[in-house]
Amino acid sequence: MNAAFVIASRNIRQRIRDRSAILFAVVIPLGLATAFSLLIPRGSDFHTAFVVHDGDGGQVAAALVEHLTGPIADDGIADVSIVSSETAALDRLEDGSTSVAILIPAGFSDAVTSGAPTTIRLVGLAEAPIGTQIAQSIVGGFASEVGAVQLAIVTAADWQPGAPLPPIDPQTVAAIQALPSPTRVTDTTLERRQADTTTFYAAAMSIMFVFFTTIHGPLGLLGERRVGTLARLLAAPIAPGSIVLGAALVAFVLGLVSMAVLVVATTMLLGATWGPPLFVAALCLAAVLAAMGISMLVCTFARTDEQAGGWNAMVAITLAILGGAMVPLSGAPELLHQLGRLTPHAWFLEAVDTMSASSTSFADILPAVTVLVAFGVVSGAIALVRAPRFLVAR
Repeated sequence: MNAAFVIASRNIRQRIRDRSAILFAVVIPLGLATAFSLLIPRGSDFHTAFVVHDGDGGQVAAALVEHLTGPIADDGIADVSIVSSETAALDRLEDGSTSVAILIPAGFSDAVTSGAPTTIRLVGLAEAPIGTQIAQSIVGGFASEVGAVQLAIVTAADWQPGAPLPPIDPQTVAAIQALPSPTRVTDTTLERRQADTTTFYAAAMSIMFVFFTTIHGPLGLLGERRVGTLARLLAAPIAPGSIVLGAALVAFVLGLVSMAVLVVATTMLLGATWGPPLFVAALCLAAVLAAMGISMLVCTFARTDEQAGGWNAMVAITLAILGGAMVPLSGAPELLHQLGRLTPHAWFLEAVDTMSASSTSFADILPAVTVLVAFGVVSGAIALVRAPRFLVAR
């Protein structure tokens, strides 16, 4: 055991001196996490802008304007601006400062109160279809309310087809709207467990680059095998298991330091919110074990340290893509979701999403921690079986 610690400490000092471990463990993932969180939105809240021109000025038109400027503005769905002319509204569309122009025609209020047909124009940008759909829904809802009031008045007046429609006065409208609805609708909000953009990319870069960090443990053995010092270690009274354990300790320490520094740095510098510290620590330990086992297994198939580094990079990037660390899998086909479950990255990121909830227990992330540890144990066990071949030059 003492020999393993001596080998590990020597290799760690070597990696720190050549700066490669620091570069891949901290600098590159922190830089990429910053860039991705700024450039690529993830689950961001939708927001748009409407412009309204009231060419009527009547009571019904005023009610529609109030309907447009009330709840959607209060909820932050859209900024609603009132302009004095249709030309001004269309100019706002042309310069891209709004996505939809809502144009209320002259005579709108009189048409509604007399039961005559009337039309509200919606002019939307082709590149902003969601904003147009929201505006259609809001204006259509108002039209449905007006239709319901008209129907109530016509019914109460015992109107017959062919007869003039009864007039609609504001007092009658107010009285009908004040009647309690026979149908109640209750809202139940389910908390969506999804980390914010900054936290997601901080976690994604951490789990991706921990594979580039843990590879330095077995790479040290391959380097020593190339220059011949490994043969002298094997000839010394040192058990081969101690040599392999030393490499594993290097991988574990470097991976753990990388994850810890990135968690702290992204929290303090970028404002990432990882979750309860103890849960984050357990998840990071499991992630390091998974990366360490897979990296060591990859190295047992390589003949040189250069080959091992290249193969490990291919494995790390492939797993990162499949696991959603490069681009979130939220909109991906179901097949990719299933393939992602075969990677440690997907389980790690899922646990980070889970910890974003206001109340999280360790049982919520226990499946992810268990799977990550299983990745490390299984791949590490196979690497140990292949260790005798790995330690001898081929």
